[in-house]
Amino acid sequence: MNILIIPHVPHTVCNIPGRSNFFIENLKKNNEIHVLSWDMPYPLTFNRIRNFSSIIKNYTTSIEDNIFVHHVGRTFILPPLNRGVVNAQIRDIIDKNSIDVIFSESFIWDLVPPFDEVPVIYDLVDDHVDSYKNVPLMMRFMSKFLRIEDSIGEQIEKADHTVFVSSVLRDKYKNLSKEASVLPNGVEINKFRMAKPDRFIDKFNLDNYDYVLGYVSYFGEWSNLYETVSNLIPFLEEKNSVIIIAGVGPEVDKLRKIGSDRVILTGMVEHQHIPSLMKTFDVGLLPFRKYPFTDAASPIKYFEYSAAGLKVVSSPLEEVRRIEFGNTVFFDDIKDIRNAVEMAIEIDCDKSALMRSVKLYDWSRLSNSLENILKTKL
Repeated sequence: MNILIIPHVPHTVCNIPGRSNFFIENLKKNNEIHVLSWDMPYPLTFNRIRNFSSIIKNYTTSIEDNIFVHHVGRTFILPPLNRGVVNAQIRDIIDKNSIDVIFSESFIWDLVPPFDEVPVIYDLVDDHVDSYKNVPLMMRFMSKFLRIEDSIGEQIEKADHTVFVSSVLRDKYKNLSKEASVLPNGVEINKFRMAKPDRFIDKFNLDNYDYVLGYVSYFGEWSNLYETVSNLIPFLEEKNSVIIIAGVGPEVDKLRKIGSDRVILTGMVEHQHIPSLMKTFDVGLLPFRKYPFTDAASPIKYFEYSAAGLKVVSSPLEEVRRIEFGNTVFFDDIKDIRNAVEMAIEIDCDKSALMRSVKLYDWSRLSNSLENILKTKL
């Protein structure tokens, strides 16, 4: 198949592998992959105005023998005007490259694909609509400006098949779709199986501690980072333990005020080293604030913690509760996270059973399921 993939964010935004990257890595074995890319013309900044010529360029580059990146130009500032310009370029890509099917993760109006050329499979990777409800006024304005709700609704209704990243999202939107399935996020099992923790044990002198807790994420306001660490400091001090915080985000700066030698801030850890780092943990933390956006999430870090064989302490996120790995202790109030950690340390977790469960979420297996869905629509 010749597959055109529209990621939910362009590759220019973040170099951390996401859902579409894992699918591409597996789908490229038997298919020719075409990836849509773009630059963000808004919100307007001096640098964007200065580099506007790159934003409006239309070009194609080959990054592997069977992977091609097509940069689409966005000529106008207003999304309704860009929709027509981008659609014309997508149609041209379809014609010139004999595209068989489109796999779209788009959630903004500009990047909604045409539905009258080839079959379209829509992938709803997050509850984007709810993610913009409890945010500053400017962010709410941007969600209206980008027509996020309209974009998602149109794609679910018009796509030949909709893939939902969680059963929570399927339950919310399934009545809009012609045909639907759940395809969660996953994990690269082999990388965790082969990972060795020694490098990080030596780097952070982890043999000096009885327990190592770990939290790996992008730390936005929803991450509950400051409250998590604040409530765990007494445990860390009493139990000769340490917590490793791996990642960046606005909450990390706030955390620096605590100033405890029981807290290790690693900054951003390269993706290929995450399995080795996680294998130093005794407990992985997933203490997100609970609201509709996080309830509907399929957290990649949950699957990665589990692939590392860890006990996990989590807020009662609905989708995580439904997965039922058997290695997870939930807490209702962030003030109770210490009790949850202590319970997690004591629970008897059958690691063989855990690994059998996690195998179902290997990216290669999930990609095979996606490939089968794409084939049925040809």
